[in-house]
Amino acid sequence: MSEEKPDASLVLSQAAREARKSFGNDAEAQLGDALASVKKTADELGIPIGAKVQALLDTHSVSITGGSIALHDEHGVPLRGLGLGSTRLLIAGLQREVAALSSILLVDEVENGLEPHRIIRLLGSLGAKEETPPQQVFATTHSPIVLRELSAAQLRVLRRLGDKHEAQFVPASAQGTLRRAPEAFLAPSVLICEGASEVGFVRGFDLYCTALGQSSIFARGVALVDGGGSHPDQLYERAMEFAKLGYRTAVFRDADILPTPQIEAAFHQTGGGTFTWDGGQCLEAAIINNVGDATLLAMLEYAVVEHGEEMIAAHIQSASANQETIENLRAVIHSPQHTITPGQRAFLITACTGRKNPWFKSISRMEHLASNVLALNFVDASEGFRNRVNALLMWAQAPHG
Repeated sequence: MSEEKPDASLVLSQAAREARKSFGNDAEAQLGDALASVKKTADELGIPIGAKVQALLDTHSVSITGGSIALHDEHGVPLRGLGLGSTRLLIAGLQREVAALSSILLVDEVENGLEPHRIIRLLGSLGAKEETPPQQVFATTHSPIVLRELSAAQLRVLRRLGDKHEAQFVPASAQGTLRRAPEAFLAPSVLICEGASEVGFVRGFDLYCTALGQSSIFARGVALVDGGGSHPDQLYERAMEFAKLGYRTAVFRDADILPTPQIEAAFHQTGGGTFTWDGGQCLEAAIINNVGDATLLAMLEYAVVEHGEEMIAAHIQSASANQETIENLRAVIHSPQHTITPGQRAFLITACTGRKNPWFKSISRMEHLASNVLALNFVDASEGFRNRVNALLMWAQAPHG
């Protein structure tokens, strides 16, 4: 009949804006308490929604019904535009407001979409820090942040037993470990290392092995726990906590200080293992006593790079009571007619393990030493040393869980 086409978009848009404005004014009076509750909850949880919350019509809705009402911020932007974490945080906060009507809350992956500080706030909102929580919460997590914030009494380790699952209580004695190494509770295998050096040693060899195409111990589900240089008895007590909860557990320690035999034996009875050195040796002593001269020279030069030649030279002179110098050690190593003596190795052990500025006693330095020096010259180490290191790596690389 005609090529004329009516353009209703402008009229409909204007009508929609007027409808939203008119409804918003009415809704503020009708839903004032609910909107105030949302605003209060958002402020408490640090969710940015502006000065007020509005109940406006959803412009994306085709028909206008009760389901067309949506919460908006002060600028009229729908709250559904909030990020995943903010949305979950707000919903959990609102759930607390109606805890009297709905006393049980299920939360899957409580940390999902949230930064660490907001995870802590969410747990607080759920009542994790209250003597009498407002509701009963069942939550799952794979976050060490969550584990660190909760008490042992609030946690269960869920294990699959055939076609069933078992929730195991975490004892109060594990609270310190939860604070110190929460990530270990999320791994199927746990290696309790005496200190940072042992952690770096394992990490360094793992880096070398993965570069050769082998599976990483972390891909196999191993967590390394820094024991902080504790007495061996404390290492075994910490390891026992994991073993009782069903974790495959082992201890990697020095042999210069021995544990109480009964404590070590009790741990072994749970199936736990121990990796250590020949009697009386710490990690550095085991390395220096069992590697070749070329490896010792590489270790010495790395120490100079890290600490400066002046300090390393002073340590050697002090450890040897001025009987030895760094220049002489270099000359001996380079000489085809001479080799490092047991006495000179002993001086190096004393020099590198002093309380003030030890050469390799950190995760990063021992990791570099293991991956870039020891592993590269592994064939030149003694058979006993190689066997002990290989046994440790085989345990860590074994599939489990």
